[in-house]
Amino acid sequence: MIQATPRKEPKDQQRGMTVIGMLLVLILIAFAVLIAMKVIPIYIEYYTIKSTIESIRKEPQLAQMSVQDIHKAIQRRFDVGYVEKVNASDLKIKNAPNGRMLELVYDDERELFYGLYILLKVNETVPLTPN
Repeated sequence: MIQATPRKEPKDQQRGMTVIGMLLVLILIAFAVLIAMKVIPIYIEYYTIKSTIESIRKEPQLAQMSVQDIHKAIQRRFDVGYVEKVNASDLKIKNAPNGRMLELVYDDERELFYGLYILLKVNETVPLTPN
């Protein structure tokens, strides 16, 4: 009589990730963190600029302020918010038929690593009249 050899149970098989697999996952996570550390400050600065413009729009005496006064108020807020790429004097304020308009035009270019750069181009016109 011939006896059959016993089959291996699934619990006897190895499971899990190899060292090479774990290293690849760690490298991908490190790469994503590196990119995030370089990109997130660009967007934080952009949203700081946008929130500064929104706060200026809500000023009750904005209609009576001169262009220089508006620039001074914006620059004070930029200084508090650590905005480095844009100065208030770079912002153009123009008179339009429906009120004043502020032109926000700037490029923010930062190096990711080894000659690879990321660029944020902003070209917006924001009305300075409150909603």
